[in-house]
Amino acid sequence: MRGLRLTSRRSARDASLTNCESCGADSVIPTEWTQQPGSGWWVHLRCGSCGAFRDVVISDAAAQRYDPDLDRGTHEIAAALRRLEREQMAEQADALATALRLDLIDAADFAG
Repeated sequence: MRGLRLTSRRSARDASLTNCESCGADSVIPTEWTQQPGSGWWVHLRCGSCGAFRDVVISDAAAQRYDPDLDRGTHEIAAALRRLEREQMAEQADALATALRLDLIDAADFAG
């Protein structure tokens, strides 16, 4: 089974939002956010790799630049999940076929 690998497409000026200050991983996500009076956002960020967290206040422009990156990350995770599910189903099908071929199970094993 393959591991989960995410790629970075974030700009250098937004690196502080996406990169963990503790471990350097590119897996920081917002877990809470609130719009601030005026223009800006308070954001609670958490690293998916090491669990470190921090609070930041960012501008609307920075939030808008960050949003598509989060969407891309979500799509990458969903694609990785689909791939892992297909691999797991293939492994289970192979195990079932092997068990049937070796007469380890039969139809009676599936009776209610």
